[in-house]
Amino acid sequence: MSGETRDAVTENAAILAATRAAERLPPLVRALLDVQDDEIVVFGARSDTLYLNAAAQATLPPATTTPFTESRLFRAQLVARGGRVVPLRSGAKVLGEMIVVPGRRQVRTLAEQEHEAIRQTLQQTGGLLAEAARRLGISRTTLWRRLKAERR
Repeated sequence: MSGETRDAVTENAAILAATRAAERLPPLVRALLDVQDDEIVVFGARSDTLYLNAAAQATLPPATTTPFTESRLFRAQLVARGGRVVPLRSGAKVLGEMIVVPGRRQVRTLAEQEHEAIRQTLQQTGGLLAEAARRLGISRTTLWRRLKAERR
């Protein structure tokens, strides 16, 4: 197998592994991360890239740096651009870290971001509450309560 073919296979395997890791995130968490104006990248405990939100994907450097195979270099670039490292823990267990590179847009509250995620999901599902709740990973009752609270 040539060097280029081996690199392509390694890159594809890394992307597949990262996609599987991202799928373990609940849909509501992915939606909340994706509506953030800040670039957010989640790294696993072994410094492997697990998830890039939409803002981070939009600002990826040229193809010379691939975030899934060159995680350490990608992490260093994010920190050099002013990224804030946030350790991710569950009790005493270290799960990984998240790097947040501040965006240039207006800061929004978590409630505003949640509202936007719900609005976008409802638009995608044509207003079907049960399907929107399923995609967001929340119950229909919780979705109904959030919508009711927004109307006030």
